[in-house]
Amino acid sequence: MDSRHKRISIYRVLMYGSMTAAIVLIAAIIIIALIPATADSRLLVFSILTPLAFVFVGIFSYSLKTLHDQKIFVENLKIENLYALGKDVAFFNVEAFKNRVTSLRKKRRYAGKNQYLITFTPTALDVSTNAARNKIVTELNLHLAEFLDKLFEGRDEAEFSSRDNIFGFSRGVFLIYCFTNDENYVHRLMNRISNECFRMVNEDKIRIWVQPFYGIKKIEEYISLTSDVEDALIARSESEKNIESFTYFTSAFKENSGSEANEVALGLKNDEFVPFYQGKYSLKEKKFVSCEVLARWKSAKYGLVGPQKFIDQAEKAGILNAIDIRIFELAVRDLSENMRRGRRVLPVSVNFSLYEFFSNTFLTMITDTLNKYQVPARLLEIEITETTSQANKFLSLSVIRKLKDLGVRVLMDDFGTGYSQIENLRQIPFDAIKIDKSFTNKVAEDEKTRAIIKFLVELAHTNNMEVIVEGVETKEQLEYLKKMKVDTIQGFYYTRPLALGAYNDMLKSNPFEKEARK
Repeated sequence: MDSRHKRISIYRVLMYGSMTAAIVLIAAIIIIALIPATADSRLLVFSILTPLAFVFVGIFSYSLKTLHDQKIFVENLKIENLYALGKDVAFFNVEAFKNRVTSLRKKRRYAGKNQYLITFTPTALDVSTNAARNKIVTELNLHLAEFLDKLFEGRDEAEFSSRDNIFGFSRGVFLIYCFTNDENYVHRLMNRISNECFRMVNEDKIRIWVQPFYGIKKIEEYISLTSDVEDALIARSESEKNIESFTYFTSAFKENSGSEANEVALGLKNDEFVPFYQGKYSLKEKKFVSCEVLARWKSAKYGLVGPQKFIDQAEKAGILNAIDIRIFELAVRDLSENMRRGRRVLPVSVNFSLYEFFSNTFLTMITDTLNKYQVPARLLEIEITETTSQANKFLSLSVIRKLKDLGVRVLMDDFGTGYSQIENLRQIPFDAIKIDKSFTNKVAEDEKTRAIIKFLVELAHTNNMEVIVEGVETKEQLEYLKKMKVDTIQGFYYTRPLALGAYNDMLKSNPFEKEARK
């Protein structure tokens, strides 16, 4: 029984007990009044029993008022949760959560214990107008609220039965306050919640992206629970921005990100981000068969800047997704212009983040942009990473199939760096895999690396997929990859990323295709 129900039960015992005692006292006073006795003895009895009767009546009145207030609170809470969770359950809102935390903090048995405040959401916290999606999120939140309520009661799992945990729910965000000296307990708790989320995805076949994001504030010095909640929410936002499972709050999150992030945002506003193109060379066809578009910042202040210089600031400014979408549109526009001018046109591959890939508007954005510039879908390739494909396999498969139905090719980027990508080859119909540059760097010097690449190539070919190797810079690397029957090469050996004009010139005249034609 949690503290809320214990408190209500105590008030009920006090109320009914005091009411019974008051009735007994009043009856005793009446009986004594009827029994012949001396005036002094009656006065003595009355002087003792009458105040007691008033005391018990007072206790009864106080308990009655408290129960009435508690009933109003619970009813209001149920109304709030009916709106937020779709069911009139009494899970605590943020104010009740704060009151319970404050109450427990005052108890002596918590002295010396570390305290952690966890905030999390089962998926990205966005404002959606998609009624079907919002309904699924609401059902998921309700299930998790019921799951946490049961978990902390310890009815099934003894590890989390401690009453040293308090949870609440407010505006789509879960709040958990833990009193524990075991930091790993916090991590185990988050893993248990995540496993429950993924269980629902697998068993209930939820058709939205589910990826819990956690923000943790370790309470070093208690000042204000309100500010601690705000800090934990900031950390949760950092997790969501960086696609991390959890993030601990640091004071740096609140520090001014400085003028650099503002400069990057201003650069986007002033159309300073431009596409550069790096060709992909087919070893079988002995020619360039496609290219990858890469973002560059042509800063009025700093000159031409690569992503390693602006990507962190773009994340701080919250505009990384906007930059990706802008580069995509410019690449499609360039394709359209090259087609109009009769230039050589190759398919362009574009990288999209996990956010964009699972956005409700992703497919619409793709088709609208292609239609706007009258570019056929066969000239577009989309690269996604394992993080994207693993986040929700059901949704990944659905989106990829729809892209392929449009005629868009889908590539798995950074292949070989994740633990579960081999299983992905069997389940998700990628057109090609891109073996990560970290393997290419060691291919000429490490036999184990060559064995791994050879295995991955054979595995991909068994699944009728093209194999692209990134980061090829030397002739020696190239010769090893040829022996392994790699299909396509991308890297500085053939071409660096180039602006549109230089890229078009390279396609018209380059030594590799000239030599192949001899």
